[in-house]
Amino acid sequence: MADIMEKAKELGIMIVESDEFKALKQTEAAQLDDKEAVELMMEYHNKREELTKKASDENITKEDFEKIQEEAKAAFEKIMSNKNIAAYVDAQQGFTNLMNQINSILSYYVSGKESDGGCTGSCSSCSGCH
Repeated sequence: MADIMEKAKELGIMIVESDEFKALKQTEAAQLDDKEAVELMMEYHNKREELTKKASDENITKEDFEKIQEEAKAAFEKIMSNKNIAAYVDAQQGFTNLMNQINSILSYYVSGKESDGGCTGSCSSCSGCH
C-alpha cells in the first residue's frame, strides 16, 4: 500500500509540473489580474443565472427558449472576446484532457477495459492521438 501511495504522490507532482498545469495556473493568474476579464465573468455568471431561471419556467415557449439560447451564446462570445479569458478556457481544456487521459489509463489497468473513447496507454489499441 505504501508503494501505491508513493506512486500517487509522484503522479501528483508530475501533474503539477506538467505544461498543462503550468499553463492553467499562468492563464488563471492573468485572468484574475485583468479587471475587464473579472467584470466580464461576473456579468456572464449573472446573465447565465438569469437565463437559467427563465429557461426553467414550465410555461416557456419554443421561441422564448430559442431567444434565451441566443442570448446565452452572445454572452459567451462576449467573454471569449477577452484574450485572457480565452487563454484560460483553452488552458483549462488542455488540463482537463490531460486528466481524462490519466484517468482512462488508470481505469484500463484497474478494470482491464478500455473507457469510451479514452487512451488506454497502449498504442496498439489506438485509432490515433487527439
